[in-house]
Order: sequence, then C-alpha cells, then structure tokens
Amino acid sequence: MTTGHRNVSRRAFSFGLLGVSAMPILAACGSGAQAGASGASSASGGGGGVAAFANKGMNYFFFVTQNEAIKRKSEELGLSFQTTNANHDSNQQFNDWNSLLVSSPVMMIADPIDSEGLASVVKQSKDRGIPVGIVDTPLTQGEADFTIAFDNYRAGEMAAERTVELLTERYGEPKGKVLNAYGALTSSAWRARKEGFEAVLGKHDGITLLSRPTEGDEANARSVAGATLSEHADLDAAHAPSDAITRGIVTTLQAEKRTGDPTADTHVFLTSIDGEPQSLGWIRDGILDAAVSQDPVAYGNICVEMLFEHSAKGNAVPTGTYENADYYWESAPIEQTEQGPSCVIPPYYIDADNVEDPRHWANYVETKWGMKQ
Repeated sequence: MTTGHRNVSRRAFSFGLLGVSAMPILAACGSGAQAGASGASSASGGGGGVAAFANKGMNYFFFVTQNEAIKRKSEELGLSFQTTNANHDSNQQFNDWNSLLVSSPVMMIADPIDSEGLASVVKQSKDRGIPVGIVDTPLTQGEADFTIAFDNYRAGEMAAERTVELLTERYGEPKGKVLNAYGALTSSAWRARKEGFEAVLGKHDGITLLSRPTEGDEANARSVAGATLSEHADLDAAHAPSDAITRGIVTTLQAEKRTGDPTADTHVFLTSIDGEPQSLGWIRDGILDAAVSQDPVAYGNICVEMLFEHSAKGNAVPTGTYENADYYWESAPIEQTEQGPSCVIPPYYIDADNVEDPRHWANYVETKWGMKQ
C-alpha cells in the first residue's frame, strides 16, 4: 500500500554551509567531548512558527547531523528553529522540553534519553494541541504523533550475518573467534544490537564468541581489543555496535598490523553499525569490511515533514509505505503502534561495492552540507 507521500529531494538541503561547522564535531556514539552547552538554544528561520527540538546531546557526530537535518527541514518549510542540548541527562531533557514549550511551538521533537520519562510532557504538549515527533529512540510510554526510528536488533543481526559470511569465505564453513566489543547496556539501542549480534552467532557451534564490554568508550575499546589480541592471537573477526567503539578497535588492529588486506589470514574482519564519514573511509581503505547504516538525515527530514503536512493540520499521519528514492533504502513502512504512527527505517549494508553511493548520509552531509568529521 502506498499512501501518496510526495518524494522529498535531499537536494533541498544543499544550500548554505553547516551552521554549527565551527563546533568540535566528534563521532556518533563516540568521545565524550561536548559540542554545545547544556540547555543552550538557537533560533533562526522564517515566521511560520517555531519547530522545537529537545536534543539528547551534541557530542556525537550522529546527533549533530540529526540536529542539523531538523533545522534545515524546518527552515525550508518557513519555520524558525529552537534546540536544546541535554548532554545525555534525562532530567535536563525533561526541563528543556518544558522550557521549549514557553515559545508555543508548532511542533515539538525529541530524541529521548529516557523513553518513559518524557511521557508526561508529551501528553502535556498534545493536550495543548502541539504535535509531537520522536526520532531515533522510540517512547515506551506515551503516544506521539509520529515516530521515526531504527531496528537496532536487526542491525545487530545483519552485522553478525555478514561476519558469518566472511568467516565462511575464509574457512569454507562458519568457524573462528569473534570479538563483540559491545556498548553500555544502559542504552536500549546498544543492548538490542548486542542481543541481535550474539543471537545469530549463537547458532553456529564453530564460532567462539568473545563478548566484552566497552561502555561505548573509544579508549576502553582500544584496551579491550588489545587485551583480546594478546589472549587470542588467532582472532578472526571483531564487531563494534557504534563507530566510536570501531575507532578504538581500528587503532589497535592497525598497530598490530592485523588489518588492511581482507584476503590475508592476518586480517581481522571488522563490522560496525552507524555509517559515519570516517567509517566509509575505513571501508575504502580495506580496514572495515562492512557497516550497517542508519540515517539521521532521514530521521530529521521525514519527522518534520510528517508533522508539518499532517499533524499540524489536525490530521493523523497515514500508515502505509513511505517511498523516496533519494534515500538509499528507498522505502519504509509506517505502522500504527501503541506509541502512535511509527516508521522504522530498514538497516542496510555499506561495503566496498556501494561505498561511493551519494545517497549514504555520510557522503551526503560531506558533499552537500560541508560537514567534516
């Protein structure tokens, strides 16, 4: 079923340089350095009302990109834009939301830190007739007008499936030692990615899984990878659920001369999830064998579009299939859930065969927005 959503060209984002380009921009799920102070807000754009975004943080390249996508789409539609930075503090995000409501925005958007904790302010906003959109991290309580997110469990499964393929190509069967350098389990996304990855590997008796925590920290990932190689010099593959963790693993593998030539027995196969610009560079260099991509540009673009075209006009976002060939994934279902209409963008692989496709969000923001990582 197709609902008749118009195709929204990403070329609409191409004007101007990135408004936050002077900030220190770090990687998605990466270093703890901050780009923007807690509670800081900015406003720009036209006079059609305010689009407000209660952001969870600006310390990861992914979140900076998502913030910029919401800003650009809002301004394209003639709206002003206001944002806050909760620095990954759920109490701060709750307070930020209430502060943003003072401006009586025409839409409220959030990437929740606490998927339950925002339920009361979501209801408060909807009771005031303000449409609510949720990006990246779905609510587990409360109902939004539109949610757009990612299947983290499936992303973990896909990374594991590619790992199994690579091991089978090397040995003729799925066997070998695999490090899963998983992220902090307090994150529902990292937890789901871990569960998906390990569920697939658990089906293969010939694969030895080395599951080790990194808390999502690059330095921890570097240490974990080093210790694992010391204990298991015959390590065949490694996985990182986000690109900051990947960075730590890559540093160790390069130091140990265990990467760069996928056909060599010494090469440790490496998969990741995110698909940042740096990740695509590793693919080009033969260091990273595959990334499973999610799309922060699509999150921001489509969420603002759905709220503007439907919710702000008093209509429910229609269910069915969202289609847009400007995105690499091209189509995604919009389904009714307990938390309202929800679109789950399908994960997909980026590897040596398709790394140059201009529709990957990392390629797009580098070439069209001038964002550099």
